[in-house]
Amino acid sequence: MTNYLEVQMIKKIAFCLLFLLTLASCAQEAEDTIRLIPEGYQGAVLIIFNQEDGTPKEYEESKRVYRIPTDGVLRTKFKPNFGTQKHQFFYVDDEGKRTEIPFVMVQGKENLSGINKGDGKVYAYLERASGESIKIDADGNEYSISPTRTFYLGDLKDIDKDYREQLDFTFKHHKNQ
Repeated sequence: MTNYLEVQMIKKIAFCLLFLLTLASCAQEAEDTIRLIPEGYQGAVLIIFNQEDGTPKEYEESKRVYRIPTDGVLRTKFKPNFGTQKHQFFYVDDEGKRTEIPFVMVQGKENLSGINKGDGKVYAYLERASGESIKIDADGNEYSISPTRTFYLGDLKDIDKDYREQLDFTFKHHKNQ
């Protein structure tokens, strides 16, 4: 009887270890990022990956650096960066001085109860990523849409409006890719 219980216990331990190894292999590590945004910019930001004529890859302390242009659309040579990562957002003035922009995870309006929306403070939020996809236009022509990452900079006053603006902005710039 003791031998049977030992075998069962070993099976359970082996199953748990296998499960944990499988789970750990699913967690994809990615490079952390620094997003540098022109001082005063508010609105949607779109990063389009895999662009042959995009900005060159740049690193700072082993973190990817994304220098967002004044129109809010960065075309970069970087490949997409999906997985667990930390983002830092900064306004950058004409002299290169950085001011950190706090990131807020918006999962619903209830998690914003401690934030004074509309007080003039700018936050980064509505972070989204999309992979490469194939689209078909009205004439039946196929075209490829590059992977992107998008976020919004604003005061959290009207998240629904910001979300719609972000979608329109992304669609407009994907269409003109």
